[in-house]
Amino acid sequence: MLGERFKYDAKPQIKLNPLQERIKSQIESKIKNGYYKTEEVPCPICEGQAFETLAEKDRFGLPLSVVICRDCGLIQSNPRMDQASYNKLYSQEYNMLTHGEEKPTKEFFFDRYFFGQKIYRYLKEFFSKNCKDMFVLEVGCSSGGILAYFRDKGCQVLGLDIGEEYVRFGRENYNLDLRTGTFLSCPLERKPDIIIMSHVLEHLLRPQEELNFVKSLLNEKGFVYIEVPGIKNIPHNYYDFNFLNYLRIAHVYHFSLASLENLLNKNGFRLLKGDERIRSISRPGETRSSYISCYHKDLSSLRHFESVRKYMPVTPFKMRNALESSCAWLLRKVRMYALMRKLYRRAIHRIEPKASLKK
Repeated sequence: MLGERFKYDAKPQIKLNPLQERIKSQIESKIKNGYYKTEEVPCPICEGQAFETLAEKDRFGLPLSVVICRDCGLIQSNPRMDQASYNKLYSQEYNMLTHGEEKPTKEFFFDRYFFGQKIYRYLKEFFSKNCKDMFVLEVGCSSGGILAYFRDKGCQVLGLDIGEEYVRFGRENYNLDLRTGTFLSCPLERKPDIIIMSHVLEHLLRPQEELNFVKSLLNEKGFVYIEVPGIKNIPHNYYDFNFLNYLRIAHVYHFSLASLENLLNKNGFRLLKGDERIRSISRPGETRSSYISCYHKDLSSLRHFESVRKYMPVTPFKMRNALESSCAWLLRKVRMYALMRKLYRRAIHRIEPKASLKK
């Protein structure tokens, strides 16, 4: 255990809105009455079963057993919900708990659209052909904001997601080719040049099967972009050195770049580019059964972050948050806040995806 505060006490680490509080209670009730069932599994990298407990709850205050493999160092939720239980969670509660909203919004779509721009720039050096000749498949596309940016650059795009309401939002409002389902259930007419898995791999119960299928789908010069929350990125964003703030009941695996590379190597991928955020680009390569253990390094990093959080009350994130709050207060004081929000909305409207059906 990383510390006393990581023991289960049902207290949320973040402020929940009324909808999130209701959904949290609903999930807790389903866990207690056995509606959501759990299972213990071996480590997907080394197949070991020697684990050390790090935490007993997530950021929402929900029970979650987070462990680190003593052999290879992969951090994972174990025991975790079985596939049937996770399917129910995603269809009934996941989006409301995560986003605090009952329905997809335009703001969320635009957030993903800007994110798509960042991904496009990160990938551009590996493009083997003109954008107009590329086919981009996104697994876990949500409402399709990322794909909207790639389509606006000229790519043919297709998105898959199990969230029917979010798929419908992108299809009806932005005319995107989005389908409900997974790539295991949706046949493709063409092999993708790029497969995007942005914040998807950490949700998969059997990443080995999914990665092997991805490998079979790609064309001979294709590559896969995988982005997941990196455990070593905790100091550099709103997690604010707080590992509890990072943990979510829907996340099964928690990667460093080293542990992700171990998983990729085992399943026949070669890492071309990556960082600790984590953003990575990989191509099919040789399968390697050996791995480099990151147990000591990753555990040491988490303990270091916890020490910093405990003894450094003012962090860069807290300073930025205080500055943003001060600016908002000042704009309200001089009665400019409403004007600035109006100008921001106009700027957003100018870069709305080209194929938007709503004017």
